[in-house]
Formats: sequence, structure tokens, C-alpha cells
Amino acid sequence: MEVAVAAGGGGGAKTPDEIIAKHCNACHGTGLLGAPKVGDTAAWKERADHQGGLDGILAKAITGINAMPPKGTCADCSDDDLKGAIKKMSGL
Repeated sequence: MEVAVAAGGGGGAKTPDEIIAKHCNACHGTGLLGAPKVGDTAAWKERADHQGGLDGILAKAITGINAMPPKGTCADCSDDDLKGAIKKMSGL
């Protein structure tokens, strides 16, 4: 019998939707302080073009940018968790 254990502790695996709802939507849902809105692919693409693509946006999300703190308040999110949430929000 095999039991799957999520990496990163007892919190279990996080889906992009869960991360967005808990950590991203407060700003990215409304565009607060210039944050690109969820689903505004054009705004996200413009940022991606200036920041080195999806990996560039991920790097900024990890370190924080403007008013966004490092990892956007999801301190226990892995880089892959964040990348999944960014992909879902941006459509990239």
C-alpha cells in the first residue's frame, strides 16, 4: 500500500485555483495598485514581453515587485505552485 505525501509539509498539494483564491485574487482580481487582472492576457503578455517571458514573471513573483510581497503572501508555495497560478491567471 502506497500513500502519497505532498512535498512541503502537511498542507497538501495546492491547485492554481486555490492559490489564486487565497493569495492572488485580492489584488489581481481587481487590478489593485496596477496589478494585472486575472484573465487580462494582453496585460500579462505585455509584462512577460518586458520581463523575460513566463519565467521572468515567475522570478518577479518569487522576489516581489512593486507593492507585491515575495511570493505574493504564499510563503509556503513552491516555485511550481506559483508558476501554475501565474499561468492560470495570465492565460500564457
